[in-house]
Amino acid sequence: MKLRSLFAVVTLAATALAACGGEPSEGSTEDEQRTRGGRIQLFVSVDWEGREIAEANLAAMERLHVHFPQVKVTHFLNAAYFTKPDARPDDVRARIARVVAPSDEKGLHIHGWARLFEAAGVTFRDNPTFWGMSKLTSDCSYDCGHEVPISSYTTEELRKVVRFSLDTLEKNGLGRAKSFRTGGWMAQPNVRDALTAEGIRTDTSAVPAVWLAPQLSSYPLHAWLDELWRGTTQTSQPFTITTASGPLVEVPDNGALADYTSAQQMVDVFEANKAEWLKDRRRALVVSIGFHQETAARYLPQLESALARIYETAARENIPVESVNAEQIRAR
Repeated sequence: MKLRSLFAVVTLAATALAACGGEPSEGSTEDEQRTRGGRIQLFVSVDWEGREIAEANLAAMERLHVHFPQVKVTHFLNAAYFTKPDARPDDVRARIARVVAPSDEKGLHIHGWARLFEAAGVTFRDNPTFWGMSKLTSDCSYDCGHEVPISSYTTEELRKVVRFSLDTLEKNGLGRAKSFRTGGWMAQPNVRDALTAEGIRTDTSAVPAVWLAPQLSSYPLHAWLDELWRGTTQTSQPFTITTASGPLVEVPDNGALADYTSAQQMVDVFEANKAEWLKDRRRALVVSIGFHQETAARYLPQLESALARIYETAARENIPVESVNAEQIRAR
């Protein structure tokens, strides 16, 4: 079926799914939710890299909400937009607000941008990098450091950056995030310790390295992620990690992001989790898929194609699908 035709069935499918499944009532216990029946929880997220906010990408994101008004998106926002040398806070704030729907969640995303870390009172480090290069690929006179893993900083340094980022987003009317994804998925233990110490309750950085291998296998980042998240697969489910400052709910990004997975692969993740759910329909299983703001115009159409096929299958097979954000998963 063509993509346009698939979009046409989405509203009907969502209505049917609401009738057969519905969303858990606020404050309900896990036992109560399981008694009513489990579901597939569809977690759609977008990483805001902190590089630029272009009109073409915003337009693509606006279309996502038009095509799929029932889908809640978790936006992992980056305070680095506000620390660029030519940043205009009012303009940055307005551009972000354009694509964040009332039902969406505003989380936090951090890459190793020099201007961001310096604004937080932390000395910038230009190595190591995801790509194993001794020289950064961007112009440091403007800003650089996107490819520097934030795990190369100490916990105390990271606490300053997390706190500054949370304060900056809150000051600009974008709320105070409780969920997080690390740039490059590199949430080493020191990163997780910093997160919980600053009030973050959910991380979504665990990723199956197999999705990234076709593009990244020759770079250090892939080896780091393969070791860090070993055992994470397309059916991995939320679990709790103990940190120095308390528990952190880890929600595996089991379908990765659209820059690395095709529409068919995202559908395959849904099918794999559906097969697990059919073995015990009392459970709630998370399917995580997403994209990057900076490449939305290019890659968001294939995520939309996957969403249309997922909702069509769910309606046809009477599979309860519930769109959720990170905070709802944590609360579960």
